[in-house]
Amino acid sequence: MTTPPSEPSHRWWKEATGYQIYPASFKDSNGDGWGDINGITASLDYLVALGVDFIWISPVYESPDHDMGYDISDYEAISPKYGSMADMDRLLAEAKRRGLRVLMDLVVNHTSHKHAWFRSSRASRHNQHSDCAWTYVPERDQYYFHLCFPEQPDLNWEVPAARRAIYASAVGFWLEKGVDGFRIDLVNAYAKNQAFPDAPVSDPSSEAQPPPLGWIWNGAGMHAWLKEQRAEAVDIYGPDKVLIGELPVTPRDEVLRYVAPDAHELDATIDFSLFTAGNDGWTPRLHELRPHTLPQLKRAIARTQSLVAGAAGWTTTFLENHDGARSVDHFGPGDGSYGATAAKLLALLTTTLSGTLIIYQGQEIGMTNVPADAWKAEDIRDQVALRYLREIDETHPDDEALKQAAFEAVLRLGRDNTRTPMQWTADGPHAGFSSEAATPWMRVNPNYARINVADQERSPGSVLAFWKAAVAHRKAHARLFVHGEYQVVDEENERIYTYWKKSASGSEMALVVLNFSSEKVDMPLFVEEERTSLRFLVSTGGSEQLDAIIAPLEPWEGRVFLKP
Repeated sequence: MTTPPSEPSHRWWKEATGYQIYPASFKDSNGDGWGDINGITASLDYLVALGVDFIWISPVYESPDHDMGYDISDYEAISPKYGSMADMDRLLAEAKRRGLRVLMDLVVNHTSHKHAWFRSSRASRHNQHSDCAWTYVPERDQYYFHLCFPEQPDLNWEVPAARRAIYASAVGFWLEKGVDGFRIDLVNAYAKNQAFPDAPVSDPSSEAQPPPLGWIWNGAGMHAWLKEQRAEAVDIYGPDKVLIGELPVTPRDEVLRYVAPDAHELDATIDFSLFTAGNDGWTPRLHELRPHTLPQLKRAIARTQSLVAGAAGWTTTFLENHDGARSVDHFGPGDGSYGATAAKLLALLTTTLSGTLIIYQGQEIGMTNVPADAWKAEDIRDQVALRYLREIDETHPDDEALKQAAFEAVLRLGRDNTRTPMQWTADGPHAGFSSEAATPWMRVNPNYARINVADQERSPGSVLAFWKAAVAHRKAHARLFVHGEYQVVDEENERIYTYWKKSASGSEMALVVLNFSSEKVDMPLFVEEERTSLRFLVSTGGSEQLDAIIAPLEPWEGRVFLKP
């Protein structure tokens, strides 16, 4: 059940713990190799036991699946791969019965090229849907714009009739059914530069050139349209509907324009700064992305935390989602060592940062990236990764070193890492995700024999057990860990990550000390000076309360202390 708010002004979604479900890979209930809605329903009790208050379900809408459901052909229908609308209604009812809220993915920057809006649009320039979206269409002798794949034409938000159709079909239909809100995909990309100028040449080796950020992101109409959507399609269902928006490449001050309470646009942001730490931004050329240092990660997290205390905004705290690598590999040692230990440390980091906590499926058991020594090109399912590898092969056919570097980058950073099937048991060939006779849509990570839910539920020292405890501590000390002010200590330290959390009144404080290295290190000296005022709360390494303040930190160990 949702934790009662610490103060009357705190909305339910601030102190709630979320859990993102990638349906294709979560749980297959009918043995067809594809995760489904009934598999989610059957797992709700597991999520309640973890401490989850709401689930965010990635797309289950009707779709030709050129981009795993993010190309929607009917917002008001369920893809047969996932089940039926009756299955969805049952999931909503069963979730409500357990006190769980449900958020859907809202993808309205673009549709599928199979959507009725686009199909009718391409027939004639004068069709009533011809302004709803924009590769070349012979029937109209025009081109249409697509930020993503050609199969994902962008919707034209400039047209009022298009916006009203979106509000009715993609938003209102689901709020009528009782969903509690949406995580919104690419929410700051609706307002394109309407002059459609040619992009300057920044990469002569590429046929296509990236447009300047201002031509795509955070355009002139964005804030007005989101206010309109809120007023016309969301607030009419009451004040408890939540909108959490994905805001790529957006400066902090601009983010606050979206999430400030008086903006009436979004309730929280999903900030990807920590995933591009050490780089100027994200690039689809994954081999060009540099690994981050710990100080760089600290600065990225500080940006996200600055949206909360004193800024009147709100953010989310998360280390994984369906679009990147597993956290234990990306933020942990990355060499296969200290896997469970690092997973616990990252749980401690995530659950002590301010904002709405979102756990990604499998993160709570320490699921890892795909094994680089056993994953082949034919195992890759992500269309973005396949396009990237194909472009490298076509533009550099004789550069074997570059092609190998690109493939290794996909295995290290690619989206398939978080899309392998959920590892429920050590039994059978498919980790309990599907029946033994099935052929899963994607290969199961072979380490399921040692990393799985069933074994960890029986082990009090497991990653899963630690996550449950960490979530409970977060809820018990919400003023500190959910709402508290974040103050980093010794930002340039390359091994230890230390920060204070302070309640708004200043009467409560917590000290978090995390060893982000594979070596034993001494506790920071100032902690010894604070010894008499600190009270031990939790450690990833099971340190005894009496010596936790002064004992050296083991590799990838974290500790939390309270200061009354």
